[in-house]
Amino acid sequence: MCVDHPVFSRLYIWGQDYMERAVGDVRTQQNERAYGRTLIVGAGSGLDVAALGAQVTELVLLEPDSLLSAYLRKEYLDIHLVTSAAEHMELENQTFDTVITSLVLCSVFDVTQVLDEIYRVLKPGGQYLFMEHVKHDATLAGMIQTSLTPLWKRIAGGCRLNRDIKSELIRSPLTLLRYELVKPNYLIPIVTGQALRQT
Repeated sequence: MCVDHPVFSRLYIWGQDYMERAVGDVRTQQNERAYGRTLIVGAGSGLDVAALGAQVTELVLLEPDSLLSAYLRKEYLDIHLVTSAAEHMELENQTFDTVITSLVLCSVFDVTQVLDEIYRVLKPGGQYLFMEHVKHDATLAGMIQTSLTPLWKRIAGGCRLNRDIKSELIRSPLTLLRYELVKPNYLIPIVTGQALRQT
């Protein structure tokens, strides 16, 4: 299933350097934990690629957005690219040591299904590393996020400000090991963490 947000995708590519300044070194700290055969879900413009550590032995990118996938093909000629949706990854079972998402779960159609797919493609003992923005714990901030989400979703490529990612992870077949608030912004708090496929 192809995804098309051409205006947002062009702005995303144009503004990626600004985004990295906002994220700081969080992406690098998270992605340095990757090892073995690694899948980046929602690869975007490829910002996660440069942040990977030396323990990654093979890399696969998944990006369904047509403009972003075209950009990745030009920038990363030697990396295998898959253009299926995160909810239906055209990838074999139990073939990855590490799966990464960075600011992706906010915009997928079905978080539950994406986490199920991540579980499916991970090897037993494999890890899921995530850096995501989430619903604020404070009631007022959460209400503001929810009120802004319908408009924000329209202008920001389907992004939702008010997703409760921690609850989704707890309900998933993955085992949540680490969940840490690293950027306590009022409207866009960012968390990082690690979950495992144990069996």
